[in-house]
Amino acid sequence: MKALSLLVLAPLLAGCALLGPAVGREGVSAPPAVFTQAQATTEGRRVAVTLEMRNEGVRPTVLRYAAQVNWGTCGPPPYVAVGHEDGSSVTAPPAGGRLACSEVQLTRTLAPGERLTLRRTLPPLSAGTYRLNVWFDGEVDGTPARLTAPTVTVAVR
Repeated sequence: MKALSLLVLAPLLAGCALLGPAVGREGVSAPPAVFTQAQATTEGRRVAVTLEMRNEGVRPTVLRYAAQVNWGTCGPPPYVAVGHEDGSSVTAPPAGGRLACSEVQLTRTLAPGERLTLRRTLPPLSAGTYRLNVWFDGEVDGTPARLTAPTVTVAVR
């Protein structure tokens, strides 16, 4: 019975954001029609991150997602991992209590050529240069996907 439970449980957990990206797993990948890019701007010690997704296909694309805990807050994408310039990771600030995200699912249909821009502001960072990995976790046309943007470098003064 335990072996059967593991066989059933593993595929169910495979798409969980806490266990890593779904892209690249057998049978699960992001469609090539969705293009992503990220930008970061600073205002004092705060960093604002923007993730732009664009449907470059010829058919509408349906994006579905929900809020998750990331960098000490609960919110919708974009999700961010922050690292120092040397590649070492930066620990997110403590949340100050238990966080619970609402179970609201958001759905957005992008027509061909249409863009969706998602924004997040990070808690204040110390002065330095940081590398930001920015991504979207959710479903694209009904398939679990993690859409990642190229790494962004930002200097905080």
